[in-house]
Amino acid sequence: MRRRHLLIGAGVGVLGSLAGCQTAVGSVAPPTVPQDRLESGGWTKQSEVTDETVFEDTVGPVEVEAVASSVAYEDTALAASVREDTLGAIDATLALFTASRIDMAPAVDELGPVRDQVTGQIETSAREQLEAQLQAAGLTDVTQSTTGTLDVAGGAEARLTEYTATYPVEPIEFPVQSGTSLTIDGADLNIAAVLAVWAADGNYLVAGGAYPAENFAQSTSQELSDAISVSVDVDLGLTPDAYREELLGLVTAVE
Repeated sequence: MRRRHLLIGAGVGVLGSLAGCQTAVGSVAPPTVPQDRLESGGWTKQSEVTDETVFEDTVGPVEVEAVASSVAYEDTALAASVREDTLGAIDATLALFTASRIDMAPAVDELGPVRDQVTGQIETSAREQLEAQLQAAGLTDVTQSTTGTLDVAGGAEARLTEYTATYPVEPIEFPVQSGTSLTIDGADLNIAAVLAVWAADGNYLVAGGAYPAENFAQSTSQELSDAISVSVDVDLGLTPDAYREELLGLVTAVE
């Protein structure tokens, strides 16, 4: 099996866009991310997109513009480890981190009575786009599981949405001898995703990502002759709690 994309297909941002439009917002600086932590943790930047128009709309009496710049990283160290442990059978991105800065015109603090409505529109767009991106990356059963809050950098409180999904791992064949192979059954690998949205300095920040929510362990055995039997065990040693802690640490450090 050569599945080269798991979550990196989720793309850069977490919002739908109409790229390339000139707006009153002007150029948007990318979000500040914990670069040292990303590098030491084996994360690699995959893409960066600037000045995407999220929406231009009339909300109540207010003309509102929202423009985003975004970055996306993948945990290439985890992907390399899984690829090596499975002799290249699983070649996929298993963890993703994304962050977006969304500049507003007018500023969030100037939205007055329509602020809650605009915030809701930002959150809804972010959720819909993340769900579509996860599905496009090959995940199935993408389901919003819980909502809550998360304390982030600068003392702000973010609105947190969590998701569950599954990634179908196909059967893995290992050659034993010429014309003979052992097959490890495929299975659905549970994936978790998070999405945080909050207001900061008159604008919005969005950050999130996905990670394996369980370990992958399978085994099989086969009798090659009356005297020879062969067994193969695959245990990737995935550590969901550690991945979650790392991802939330990255999310809460975005500024």
